[in-house]
Amino acid sequence: MPDPTPLTPTPLTYDDEEPPAMEALDHGQLQDFIGMHLRVAHEAAYQDFRRRLGDQALRPGYFTILTLIVRNPRITQTQIATASRRDKSNVTNAVYWMEREGLITRHLSRRDRRSHMCVATPAGIALQARMEARAEAHLRALDEAIGPGQREAFIATLKRMAETLRWGEAD
Repeated sequence: MPDPTPLTPTPLTYDDEEPPAMEALDHGQLQDFIGMHLRVAHEAAYQDFRRRLGDQALRPGYFTILTLIVRNPRITQTQIATASRRDKSNVTNAVYWMEREGLITRHLSRRDRRSHMCVATPAGIALQARMEARAEAHLRALDEAIGPGQREAFIATLKRMAETLRWGEAD
């Protein structure tokens, strides 16, 4: 009969050996995982966005949603979700928050009483304009990181990846 006492693993000892140098780490197939590199790039871009726009700025996802509302008065929440490629529940949470903060108002559609149309308030328009102006430096930094003249091709590649992987067949 096995001993019911849980085993505590004994750590291996390596005498006086040092850990491997960072530049010598073996990443195995991780070095080819595009998703890992996308995540790291996304986090770097997010941090640059926050640094350049400041603590008072909206998160990038909320900035996306507010920009769509400012530029498309009477846009519905379903249209926002589709245009921003976000889950409708995330859009709903953002819209409710923006409404409470006085950045937007929601209006019932006369055609479909289940649908709300979103319109930016003067405060929402002003915040979006301030953020958009400050985001120019962020866009320049991204262009520099991607490489001169590479933005369109890079965005096309990202869009193609998203569509292919979103709608592609599983193996």
